[in-house]
Amino acid sequence: MLSFELGSFRPLRVRVERARLNLPAPVRLLYASDLHLGHWWTAPVPGHLLVAVRATRPAAVLLGGDLTDNLAALPALGALVAELRTVASVYAVPGNHDERVGVGAVRKAVVEAGGHWLPDRPAEGAVRIDGVLSPSSAGPRILCAHAPSVFPAAVRAGYDLVLAGHLHGGQCVLATRRGRQYPAAWFHRWHGLRFADRGATLLVSRGAADTFPLRFNCPREVVLCEIG
Repeated sequence: MLSFELGSFRPLRVRVERARLNLPAPVRLLYASDLHLGHWWTAPVPGHLLVAVRATRPAAVLLGGDLTDNLAALPALGALVAELRTVASVYAVPGNHDERVGVGAVRKAVVEAGGHWLPDRPAEGAVRIDGVLSPSSAGPRILCAHAPSVFPAAVRAGYDLVLAGHLHGGQCVLATRRGRQYPAAWFHRWHGLRFADRGATLLVSRGAADTFPLRFNCPREVVLCEIG
C-alpha cells in the first residue's frame, strides 16, 4: 500500500530485527535515531517514542544521534530522556545535527536527565555497546552509531552488530530491490535496511523524524533488536 506522510504525526513503526551473537540470555534493545527535536512538526516525536518503548519494554534505549536541531530543543530532549528512564536505561550518541547545536550542550541535557553518553564510556553487560570505534576486545560487541558509513571500519574492528540511522531511508521510496531502497540507493551505498559483511551485521533505521518533513513509502520508525 502506498503511503504519504507530511510531518511527524503518525505513531512510530516498531521494526523488529533479530541478530545472533551467542549471548547466554536474549537481550532486547530499542534503537531510535533522527528525532530532530526543535521543529513544530517534530513536537509529537517524544510522545510517540515513549509509546513505543512502553509497549516493547527493551533492556535499553539507544538514541542514535541527530537528537536536536537547535538549542531550544534541549529541554524537550532532557524531559524525554527522564521519561524513558522510567522504563529502561538510556544511552545516546551525537549526530551531525547535534554537532551543529553543540555536542557539549546535547551531552549535558542527556546526562543531567539521567541518561548515559556512550562516547564517554561503553555500556557493559552480556554484550558491550560502544558509542565510538574502539580496538577489538573479547566477547560480543555492538556499535551504536549515527552514520552507516562507519560499517566497514566497524567490521575491521571486530564488531558483531552496528546500529545506524542518518539517511532517513531516503524519505521517498519508489522501489525496493534486494533490501535496498530506490532512488536513494543509486546515490548512497547504505540506503537499505540490513547489510552483512564477514559475520557482522548493519541495521539502518529509517529514523523517527525529518528536517524536511515529507515521506513517501518510507515509514518513520524505531528498530527493536532482539539479540540472542
